[in-house]
Amino acid sequence: MVFSRRVMRRTYSDYTRYRPFLREDFLFRCAYCLRNEFFVGGEAGCVIDHHRPQHGPFGRPDLISVYENLYWCCVECNSIKGDTWPSPEELAKERRFLDPCQPEDDHDLHWDVAEDGRLSSLTSVGEYTIDKLVLNREGLIYYRQCRLRWEHEYAELRAFLAEWELEESVCAVVEARLAELASWIDPPVFDRPRRSG
Repeated sequence: MVFSRRVMRRTYSDYTRYRPFLREDFLFRCAYCLRNEFFVGGEAGCVIDHHRPQHGPFGRPDLISVYENLYWCCVECNSIKGDTWPSPEELAKERRFLDPCQPEDDHDLHWDVAEDGRLSSLTSVGEYTIDKLVLNREGLIYYRQCRLRWEHEYAELRAFLAEWELEESVCAVVEARLAELASWIDPPVFDRPRRSG
């Protein structure tokens, strides 16, 4: 998956003001593990990640409010990533974090998802990102297993409907299941409640 960023017409010195724009640009998903906000506790389960960290040996505090350096990220991936950034020696060997805002860094170009939900790297970028973000942690493997099952069932039911002439009552049951699966594959977006006044 590649995310398309908007061109910001207005800049903010407080990077947290970009929050609503980042949510939309990243399709309400973590830039790294690709889970929808719904599966990480809603909007509150995501934070703004500084792709190039502010701190650490390779920190870039000058990029703290640069929109192009900000990514929508689940709390878990952000916590694991921390201030990690590859050294110049690692970068020379293409050992770096995947940048899902660049076409050459489409997730699908850097790793495969096996039927058991595990990621296997296809490139050194994929290997580095999987390793440093621990993208084969148990919760993510389980999530990917579920998502693959939902997608397979959805495709099978769609093919079933197209192939067979069914009674209206059977069609209604199948359509209801398709709607349910679609809501798990691409869940609705819920904004975090804000206090009034």
